[in-house]
Amino acid sequence: MLMYGTVQPGRRPPAADEAHALLVRLLRRAAEGGRLRVPVEQATRVIHAATTGATLALIGEESSERDLTTSTRLRDTVIASITTDAPASSGSDLASRALALDAALHTALTTGPPAAGAGVPLRDTETALLREWLQQLAG
Repeated sequence: MLMYGTVQPGRRPPAADEAHALLVRLLRRAAEGGRLRVPVEQATRVIHAATTGATLALIGEESSERDLTTSTRLRDTVIASITTDAPASSGSDLASRALALDAALHTALTTGPPAAGAGVPLRDTETALLREWLQQLAG
């Protein structure tokens, strides 16, 4: 919570931005491996909300009454709700495969040489439409 300082809508301190970017990178890798049930953006919001809420709840309790297993149970519940048990296989469900392709497309668009379009042979409008369809298929 310290990294947030005074919370203001639409403004996040640099430390919080850095933590958010790290979480997004980790979740993209999970999505590329077919391990996410939900889109990266939704998984990021769920994790952020859960961790912030757990922290505030624990801070608000008397130290003698804090049950630290609360955060462990919450963590396990959140992970179970956003991840699959095994990587997507060739016969895997459509949602996981769509999320994996969307994550791979995002990576290709953001890590390649900008002038070459990162090796994606689609126009911006086509890429946006494809990503929208993949998000819909993912549920």
